[in-house]
Amino acid sequence: MYNLKEIIGRVKTVSSIVKITNAMKMVSSVKLKKYQDKIYKCKIYKKKIEEIFRLLLINNNNYKHYPYKTYNKKKPILLIVITSNRGLCGYFNNLLLKKTDQLIESFLCKKQIYILSIGKIGKDFLSKKYPIYLYNSDLIENINEINLSNIVDDIYKNFLNGYFSNIKIIYNSYNCNKLISIKQILPFKIEKIENNKNNKNNYIFEPSEEEILKYLFPEIIKINIYKSILESITSEHLSRMIAMHKAKDNGIKINNELLFIYNKLRKENITKEILEIVGVGGKNQ
Repeated sequence: MYNLKEIIGRVKTVSSIVKITNAMKMVSSVKLKKYQDKIYKCKIYKKKIEEIFRLLLINNNNYKHYPYKTYNKKKPILLIVITSNRGLCGYFNNLLLKKTDQLIESFLCKKQIYILSIGKIGKDFLSKKYPIYLYNSDLIENINEINLSNIVDDIYKNFLNGYFSNIKIIYNSYNCNKLISIKQILPFKIEKIENNKNNKNNYIFEPSEEEILKYLFPEIIKINIYKSILESITSEHLSRMIAMHKAKDNGIKINNELLFIYNKLRKENITKEILEIVGVGGKNQ
């Protein structure tokens, strides 16, 4: 049986939670807008750099460092998994980690797997099952170009040296039609180049085209991973905003129920006290 003091204490607690969840929702909505703008700018840059990249590959089909094939199919697969560093974002991490498990158990079951975890929650979960090749949580809080370049240089170099047969990335996509995205980072697919042979652009390249290609290969990998991280962070803020909105609504609903119980008990106590006063007065007469 509730008492009035206990109910008031619960109302204050729930009210505090409602204020916190509402504040978290507002913070996520501001960050969501910020990262939406970043994705838009990134898409423009990515589109232009890939246009130049394809043009150079058309002109240099025999480029000796072109990583279009698997160097050693018996070597392990590197899977890049992007999660968040924090919870309180609904199904965001659970759905991704469940899909990652399914991907490894079905499609990649015959291969040795290494995990490159970007995000603390993914590392904590996956390290219990699979070997962690690299781990970085700083890129979720602040996408530092130096940190990202170091990671890209490492995996690109190891792929060329034959340490990995394939590099894939899985993340939460900021796309209503596709919640989870799985993409191949390396090797590059040569079909994409063959489909663009009709492109004719009068560019003058300086330095040589081979020198530019040597720079662009890791740059394309970096921009793909960068865009994936942006989409994941944007999706995280969207999920957190929705989760906090639902938590706020539930908190308000619980508060209303508690206030209803409080008012009901208060009325019962007042009625009881009035009846006692009336009863004592009647006896005295």
